[in-house]
Amino acid sequence: MPSLRLEAQERDTMKLTSILTKVLMALTGLAWFGFLIGHLTGNFLIYSGPEAFDAYGRGLRELLHGLVVYLTEIALAVFFITHMVMGIKTSLKNREARKQGYATSGNSGQSTLASRTMLVGGVIIAVFLVLHLYQFRMQWKHDDPSDSLWGLTVGTIAHPAIGGFYVLAMAFLGMHLSHGFGSAFQTLGIFKPTWRDGLRKAGRGLGWIIALGFASFPVWAMLTQKV
Repeated sequence: MPSLRLEAQERDTMKLTSILTKVLMALTGLAWFGFLIGHLTGNFLIYSGPEAFDAYGRGLRELLHGLVVYLTEIALAVFFITHMVMGIKTSLKNREARKQGYATSGNSGQSTLASRTMLVGGVIIAVFLVLHLYQFRMQWKHDDPSDSLWGLTVGTIAHPAIGGFYVLAMAFLGMHLSHGFGSAFQTLGIFKPTWRDGLRKAGRGLGWIIALGFASFPVWAMLTQKV
């Protein structure tokens, strides 16, 4: 009997850990989803030219002498690392569960391209973010009026190799967001079951709108700017 109770406790602990992992992944994912909407909205000023885009960039840097930006960056970094670690754990656990299910039932399961590429897509997006921060956050001298953020941004993404990788990363971002939005709300359990299909459709729509919006910048730069 003691061994049965111990096994039951271990199962309960594993279940609780799994739930907390998924909740953390859902919350951090939604936080990034919200940030991407705001970031995309501001980045559309790139089409307005250097003056508007540079003013936007310097305005952000000067909020409370940069404190808002630094705190936001720290929070986003923590959210991203947490989301990625939780995502890897969940993906590996789901993969093992599917293998066991296939062995016993012979059923290959139902999945989508987006769900099957969540792990690979997450890694590509992580690589993209590191390069993105280096190219635009580290190299732009925001305290130098002669250093144009618009010029740096457009000149960088106009290169076919960089712009091409940008578009590839946005394709994976679109799949990631389109799958993750509905899954996050399902994990949190804060909607009625009848809303499930609607949220999934909304997630797919919003996810691809965000991804295509970001992808439009390098496509436009490669087509219109000389490098």
